[in-house]
Amino acid sequence: MIRLIMGTVPIVIVRTNHTAVERARSLPNCLNMNNGPNLSVVIPILNEEEILWDNLCTLAAVFDDEAGPASWRFVIVDNGSTDTTPEVLQQVAERWPLTTLILERSPNYGRALRAGLSAVDTPWVHQVDIEQWDLEFFRWAWRNRERYDVFMGSKRADPTLNQQSRYRKFLSWGLNALIKGFFNYVGTDTHGPKLLRTAALRPILAECRMSWGQFDSEFMIRGSRAGLSFCEVPVVYIEHRPSRKLMIEKIGRNVWEFNRLRRIMRRQDSGGPIRFESFPRTVVLEENAAAKAAAAAKTAVR
Repeated sequence: MIRLIMGTVPIVIVRTNHTAVERARSLPNCLNMNNGPNLSVVIPILNEEEILWDNLCTLAAVFDDEAGPASWRFVIVDNGSTDTTPEVLQQVAERWPLTTLILERSPNYGRALRAGLSAVDTPWVHQVDIEQWDLEFFRWAWRNRERYDVFMGSKRADPTLNQQSRYRKFLSWGLNALIKGFFNYVGTDTHGPKLLRTAALRPILAECRMSWGQFDSEFMIRGSRAGLSFCEVPVVYIEHRPSRKLMIEKIGRNVWEFNRLRRIMRRQDSGGPIRFESFPRTVVLEENAAAKAAAAAKTAVR
């Protein structure tokens, strides 16, 4: 059900009582390219009362600068929060009136992410976590957005940028080694910030079946096999807080989900050669610096 709450602030609230696959298939064929924002920023959240407001303000300033004010919107999925996050979200909607709020009844990261992506009606979508992002990655990807269908930010592509603990690095290495070994995935990571072309995203999203932590993996594997063009660049990864779940619980769930992913993906063959490129961090920083200098020079001339 989609409900429009009329008042001082128009907030579209989507309650997920039907599947994301149905939502993806029911979206109109034509994206809202002329009469609304060009970019949706999908952020799944769970009990983020302490960091939500400040982090959204930081992100919003960059989106205003790069995409333009009123040319983007937040699509925030409240993944069953039990703290004061819903109250903060009301303030968010007042500050950024184009915001779309999606309410999930119980925590499930993959399901929340799929719900957010399914609600997008803009030509481009940026997927990011509220506690983990890389603004240099977004700036570079947005400026080059016409070149690829998928821009993937990898925490594993450059070890010098990855500040995970050794234990978490080892677990990440193990999961991605399995993904490479069983699915011939050419990238170094499937979890991380992404910039996606919505028209290319939709048919892949409609086929995805996974939830929890392996939704990202299924999406990237299906996308690469379907012939989407994608690139991968290293991103900075800093752990801003400890994990909320015991690692043994996450390992057990990932093992079960990975086996399910293997069974599901047996039914999909590759549609042709993989369309993949990777870039070093230096390219991202150098091109961003050049763009910033050009913008400053243009402003000075005025």
